[in-house]
Amino acid sequence: MKDLKVAVLLLLIYTFQVSAQAKKKPNIVFIMADDLGWGELNTYGSTFNETPNLNKLASQGTRFTQAYAAAPNCSPTRASIMTGQYPARVGITDFLPEGADTKRWLDPAKFVTLNEALARAGYHTGIVGKWHLDTHYQNYRGGPKAHGFDEVIGSETKYIAGGDYFFPYDKISTFIKGSENEYLTDRQCDEAAAFIDRNKNTPFFLYLSFYGVHSKLDAPAMLVNKYKRKFDVKYGAGQAEKIFGKKTEGPHKDNPYLAAMIERIDAGVGQIMQTLDNNGLAENTLLVFFSDNGGAGKSANNGNLRESKMWIYEGGIREPLIMRWPGKIKGGAIEATPVSSIDFYPTFLSVSTSEPPGDQVMDGISLIPLFAGRKLVRDELFWHYPSETVKSAEKMASAIRKGDFKLLEFYRDNRIELYNLKTDPGESNDLSKKLPEKAAELKFLLENWKAKVNAEKPVITATGIQKEE
Repeated sequence: MKDLKVAVLLLLIYTFQVSAQAKKKPNIVFIMADDLGWGELNTYGSTFNETPNLNKLASQGTRFTQAYAAAPNCSPTRASIMTGQYPARVGITDFLPEGADTKRWLDPAKFVTLNEALARAGYHTGIVGKWHLDTHYQNYRGGPKAHGFDEVIGSETKYIAGGDYFFPYDKISTFIKGSENEYLTDRQCDEAAAFIDRNKNTPFFLYLSFYGVHSKLDAPAMLVNKYKRKFDVKYGAGQAEKIFGKKTEGPHKDNPYLAAMIERIDAGVGQIMQTLDNNGLAENTLLVFFSDNGGAGKSANNGNLRESKMWIYEGGIREPLIMRWPGKIKGGAIEATPVSSIDFYPTFLSVSTSEPPGDQVMDGISLIPLFAGRKLVRDELFWHYPSETVKSAEKMASAIRKGDFKLLEFYRDNRIELYNLKTDPGESNDLSKKLPEKAAELKFLLENWKAKVNAEKPVITATGIQKEE
């Protein structure tokens, strides 16, 4: 009889929690990997890396096959997410170098960031991890706290591009306490789970921004060795040592160091999913997984896509995207509609049933119609990469995608290229000469867009090197 009473009491408590959650605005958890290539997850074609939790997430949600970052590298994509605007409009079109080396940063006086807009709708907001929208750490005018996050946990306090993956962390001074050999990705996930636990009774927006898998590649030795053994089984005894014995990056799409880093990210996604389940929040939470740009260099696996990070070919901008919202987003579905990182801002505000700030231009559109099986009302997507930081003349380009066609305009030699992404996702067959009218149509639209957003014009000298600002 006592056991029956306890069971009834537990059922009543659970029913009350579920009822309370049903009346609460949906939580939003946005998880972003850094430099994760389009082909790195099992659900996107990798047969070497192991991503069981992301496989599960895809089975419970929708996997997008034509999701794009608004830029081919870090800071501009993050700016697009935080503002809902194209990087060219924001004025951040390349990664921000360290401190005095850049005059650019995301100014709180000019933008209502995504978290601020959600806070206006009653959300408690937190970021765990990488920001990279201001690098003046001694005068941090554009850091996440200045942009209104309620909780800022483990964001960089020094320039972190070179990696800082094991405790004690030199570039994240807010992580004072930690255990020996603690891995940064694991610490981030523990902090994110704790954020969910303590905020379970209020609507929250959690931005879990991983530092991995950004180079310098590094991971727990036990995991790296696991994948080195797997590499040898696949490619022959001793091959892992031959290719990766003295370096973490090599000319191979199956990289033991990268695979180990991805496994820890995948485990963290599983931890977040379990934490939501434990708190009865999974049904009332939009959970999103994304990457900020394509995989870097020859070590990354960008599938059959051309090039990598820093290029506006597909390998630099097409990303894995999985979205789960039980009862609202179809489980196990594949969505081929082209979408962009500029769309998260209006989508998350739609989920929160609030309107974008009226004084801020919104380039993105809400993806809510896709959840209901309807089409998006949008014709084109754009990219603009003047390479003001990298100063790589060959990579300076703009692009437009309209329907299945994508046109690229390269500035070094005033060259245009045209591809049909439906038949040629690897961008190997330039159609600009065969379809001059289509090329002219897209070039006209691209030029109009550049004027509309006031896109800065790349400046190249006679030697092909961009002039200093």
